[in-house]
Amino acid sequence: MIAALLLTAAVHAVAPTGAVVVRGEVPQVLVVAGDVRVEGRVTGNVVVVLGDVVLSEQGQVDGDLVVLGGSLQSSGTVRGKSWVVGGQPPEGLSALPWVLVRLGLWLVVSFLLVALFPRVVRGGAEVLAERPVWSGVSGLGLLLLWLSVAVLVGASVGGGLALMLWASLAVALLAVKALGLVALAWAVGRRLRLWLPMSLRGEIPRTGLAMAGLVLLSAVPWVGMPLWVVANVLAVGGAWLGLRALWPLVQPAHPASSRV
Repeated sequence: MIAALLLTAAVHAVAPTGAVVVRGEVPQVLVVAGDVRVEGRVTGNVVVVLGDVVLSEQGQVDGDLVVLGGSLQSSGTVRGKSWVVGGQPPEGLSALPWVLVRLGLWLVVSFLLVALFPRVVRGGAEVLAERPVWSGVSGLGLLLLWLSVAVLVGASVGGGLALMLWASLAVALLAVKALGLVALAWAVGRRLRLWLPMSLRGEIPRTGLAMAGLVLLSAVPWVGMPLWVVANVLAVGGAWLGLRALWPLVQPAHPASSRV
């Protein structure tokens, strides 16, 4: 169900149940893990992380428009700059080529993280395997904290500096998400290793295979995107808890093991 927000205040949301529709005039829009449709006027910036933006013919953004991990469909007006780092197929590109592009990118990310930061990936994987519920709760809490910080930045800092800080926050969130998703694939791959051929039982190939399965599942109509959102929330929480366990200042009494 589409959530229509008729607000005169700024619009901020984390993982809304439906697309956020902005009508009338609002000072700024900041949404994490959700889609936005702008049918009115935004006097400031629009920042959407892990979601798509539709700017209707009546839609107008006086500031900048930033989309990280999503796509932009625009028939309206953006007076500032538009920055789009896609997570959905650009207009005119069919689904299959885009799935293959995403698959290739995530396989590369998976290989690099497991090869360069194996201890960090294993730590996150241990947390996700042993405490999945707590990982989900932590992930949701971190997303809310991220949104609170982003809102504080928007309220206390203006102009280009706010946009730079928002972009930095978004990049940090995407980095944690990537680490967490690879850790999730690592955990799934370890569970599957006994059923895999010997050539695929190694740490890197089995993680890549699990990551490929996750990306392909996310492309399934109707159920793929909800599964991907849940995986992202788990990933953020698991990555954070794994990093926290490795951080010397908050080292727990019994750190997660790093067995393969």
